[in-house]
Amino acid sequence: MKKSLLALAVLGAFAGAASAQSSVTVYGIVDMGITSQDTGAGANDRLNGVTSGNQSASRIGFKGTEDLGNGLKANFVLEQTIAADTGVLSQVDGKTAFNRFATVGLSGNFGAVNLGRQVSAIKDAYDAIDPFGDGGTIAPISAIFFNAALKGDNGRISNSIKYTSNSYSGFKFGAHYAFGEQAGRTGADSNYGLNLGYANGPLNVQFGYMSGDDSTAGAPGFKPVKNSKDKMTFLGATYDFGVAKLHAAYGDSKNQPVAGNVDNKYRNYMLGVSAKVGAAGSIMASYTVNDTRTFGGVKANDRDSKRAGIMYAHDLSKRTNLYAGYSHTSNDKNAKLNALVADQSGSMFAVGVRHKF
Repeated sequence: MKKSLLALAVLGAFAGAASAQSSVTVYGIVDMGITSQDTGAGANDRLNGVTSGNQSASRIGFKGTEDLGNGLKANFVLEQTIAADTGVLSQVDGKTAFNRFATVGLSGNFGAVNLGRQVSAIKDAYDAIDPFGDGGTIAPISAIFFNAALKGDNGRISNSIKYTSNSYSGFKFGAHYAFGEQAGRTGADSNYGLNLGYANGPLNVQFGYMSGDDSTAGAPGFKPVKNSKDKMTFLGATYDFGVAKLHAAYGDSKNQPVAGNVDNKYRNYMLGVSAKVGAAGSIMASYTVNDTRTFGGVKANDRDSKRAGIMYAHDLSKRTNLYAGYSHTSNDKNAKLNALVADQSGSMFAVGVRHKF
């Protein structure tokens, strides 16, 4: 009897040690505010109401780590966007899912390898440069850069494998490949990307590249049909002067439709600033341009979009803050980024509260 009790005690001790090496965390953000938005739909287009995710997308997530020994760890992340104003889970391709992250992988001295749905390599680069962190609805960089091709969930990749290195004296790099998973042609609907960054002291420089295939699934027994190919390049930097941080970025992208050899080419520019205001405040602002170089293979002079945005946030605690933000987008005659109708301007004003848990 005593031996049985001793054995159970030893097993319990090992079980306790094993569980101590693992951790699961529930986390998230609830961000809601009162907004007034000019939708750019023409007359009588003012929309007022309570909206979710003005500073950061509201979300709920689960993440866990298991220590496998010798510096090796197993990791998973499941994260879902929430429309907090209605309580509805966001959808991707019409399906409710963990649209932000659904990954499992290993990390260690070699870096990290993850499988599933995750952030693309190029998004890692521009998230680190945008004063708004590509978050919220006021002025995320992806709503303008690359003609908004990576706006919202489009900056994330499904069915993917991604490698991220550790930092080596400030240098860090990564790469991803996302499978299209269509029968008949391996590369159909696939994409790949890479990034390289240096962050040390006041300087942060980021480079990113992404190439993607746009294909339509073929009829039964036929191969997928290739529609176009996209190529996107990003280069950006920040420099912290102490009193304020300067942000600057350049983007170049090309959409190559298969039919007609009529490339659509875009160049992007962003200049921004962020700074602390007193002990609890912070301000961020940016001016972003989408310059359409050619459209349908012809030089374009009337398809540009420009946006200015500014936000002030005031911390009430480490996890809760108030914010107020405004952005304005102006479009040329044949452009309609952040507007429903071409040649219309769009604007948004929001005041709200964000809580992290």
